[in-house]
Amino acid sequence: MNESVAFKARAHLLKLLGDELIGDDRLAIFELVKNSYDADATSVDVTLDLFAEEPSLVVFDHEGSGMNLEVIRGKWMEIGTNSKREKNRTRTPIYRRMPLGEKGVGRLAVHKLGKKLTVNTRADGHPEYKITINWPKLIENSEYIEDTRVSIQELEMPEYFPDSTGTRIQISALNNTEWARGELRRLKRLLTSLVSPFDSVGDFKVDLRVPGREKDLKDILDSEDILDRAIWVYKFSLSEDGLFDFNYTFNPPSLFKELQRKNKSDSNSRLELLPPNKEERSSRKSNDKDSLLLKPSDLSGIGKITGSFYVYYRDRKVLNAQGSYQDVKTYLDEQTGVRVYRDGIRVFNYGEPGDDWLDLNTARINTPGKKVATNMVIGDISLDLEDSWGLKEKTNREGFDHNDAYRRFKWIAQSIIEKFHILHNDDREKLKNYIDGINEVNQQDPALRFSENIASIRDVAKKHGLDKEIGNKIDRIEKDYITMRDVNLSSGIAGINLAVIFHEVERGIDDLNAAIKNDEPRENLILRSSHLSGLLEGFAPLLRRNEQKKFKISSFVKRVTELSEHRFRHHEVILSNLFETSECQDFEVKAPLGLVQAAFNNLIDNSIHWTRKKKEESSEEYQPAIRVMSLTDWFNEGPALVVVDNGPGFEYTPEEAIQPFKSSRPAGMGLGLYYSDKVMETIGGRLIITSGEDLDLEEPYTGAAVVMIFKGLREE
Repeated sequence: MNESVAFKARAHLLKLLGDELIGDDRLAIFELVKNSYDADATSVDVTLDLFAEEPSLVVFDHEGSGMNLEVIRGKWMEIGTNSKREKNRTRTPIYRRMPLGEKGVGRLAVHKLGKKLTVNTRADGHPEYKITINWPKLIENSEYIEDTRVSIQELEMPEYFPDSTGTRIQISALNNTEWARGELRRLKRLLTSLVSPFDSVGDFKVDLRVPGREKDLKDILDSEDILDRAIWVYKFSLSEDGLFDFNYTFNPPSLFKELQRKNKSDSNSRLELLPPNKEERSSRKSNDKDSLLLKPSDLSGIGKITGSFYVYYRDRKVLNAQGSYQDVKTYLDEQTGVRVYRDGIRVFNYGEPGDDWLDLNTARINTPGKKVATNMVIGDISLDLEDSWGLKEKTNREGFDHNDAYRRFKWIAQSIIEKFHILHNDDREKLKNYIDGINEVNQQDPALRFSENIASIRDVAKKHGLDKEIGNKIDRIEKDYITMRDVNLSSGIAGINLAVIFHEVERGIDDLNAAIKNDEPRENLILRSSHLSGLLEGFAPLLRRNEQKKFKISSFVKRVTELSEHRFRHHEVILSNLFETSECQDFEVKAPLGLVQAAFNNLIDNSIHWTRKKKEESSEEYQPAIRVMSLTDWFNEGPALVVVDNGPGFEYTPEEAIQPFKSSRPAGMGLGLYYSDKVMETIGGRLIITSGEDLDLEEPYTGAAVVMIFKGLREE
């Protein structure tokens, strides 16, 4: 026997949907306000009266569309209605808003807030209706959902809408009547953030009142009060065609007179993406998986993206120079983060305190002092609701489902931020140096600055009677640092690690020097010096000198380039090795083979990357090409190995290019050329950053050129 049986839903499901699908009270109120937006309301008053005889919450929208009896019966009373989904998802008649609610369960948010519900609503040309629900009694008196009965009353005399339309929701018998000050402030921040401060949204405004608790909300600043104090402003847009526009501004405090305001912009460019992880790569279309640059197909289901980042420098000297230090700091503590908006209305919970959906804090830990953290940025990323159909909000309203469209969206957003990191690094370094009192000359030579600081620390420590406590540690730090620098790098990987340590030690010595001069407590100075000494001791295993070997450069180049042959083929890069065609002269050197190979590999890797990028950006016929050759008579020191390409050339000056952590490449550590330069310095040679044109090379090799000069046979 076959039998067809229908599902049944117990009345208790109403409570479960309300309590468990909505994360907390704030989010439940947030959902009710979003419903007012969908109703074309001009403004919403939210009143949380905790001191009334019967505490209540009122959400009162003004000039909203309201509901007639047919809408109440056919839509409001239907759970999971599709009235705002798929073909029914149309723009509102007045402000042309795309509806935010599409699950059909947002109205059950009232369960989270209280036990009694009263709704007054009036649509144009219809009477005012009143709905009253006592949730516990409704559920208790009904076995199944279809047994529940709600009272809908047509009012002869309007209570709230005599001459207008809209909806007023009152919730009483509140579940929570003990709102702490912090909870009220978080509610205020959430409702304030509902509408993007960067875009106008059809005159839609939200006002929160908490009678008797006004003092708890009094000192919350508006966004306008704080945005003009940002040190950096970064505005951007990505069109549906994948064209990228940005405007970057560096705006140091006016009291810092030596620092100049700076502005940089570009339009109709191509955004270079961060190197993808496995999931990000698989979310792209097959033909675009290997592309360095964003493709229009990457925006499928996402649409155009616009946004603004207001970035702050959370140093007391900077905030004091801007005035109102404590107010600004408090605001930043409460309001920073990168939020997402669709049609100007916020998608919760992106940008909430503690939310790091873009992994900014992780990136900052990995590259200290070079990236922004969530507590440094007030930002928005804005989408068109209609075009971003691939981004599906979770039923609990806490972000998007982690589908392919979301993975691409997050990756693109991280790449946009990475562009800002590249743009702001030089200005950030200047600001940090200004605060620390480091002059421009010493800044250009970390080794010189290190030596000067060591000498200064010894002098000042002796004057302050600290020679006994930290003198031995300073001697050990200097010795270990010089040994590490001279022996340099036992391999490419170790070299990257050591470069980070060099940078940290140099910075630490700067800070220790300043701390002694500023009369910091003795125990702090001892702690600082012990930390630096321990840092170097921990990397002692890396200080093993590579064995010196004698080898011909032609054989060396052949072996190393053969190891990368698959990369040349895969990326369609032509390699021209002039040693193979006897178009350049061979020579012999004696040097640590592993170090030289790692340095040479860095140069090849850079050329492959930048010629690939130029190929993707070029509208003309362009063939990536790299040439490897020798110059045996150009330099007095000795013969040279040259890597030159037909790419875009260097963005940095030769002096800047070899500084650590200088990179215009997404996720680039900026250590490759620094490492290569240190290798050549260690073996007694020299690295030159130049161009094919400066070497008198003909087309097409007029891009970047890097010269490794060897001083003949280098004896022990």
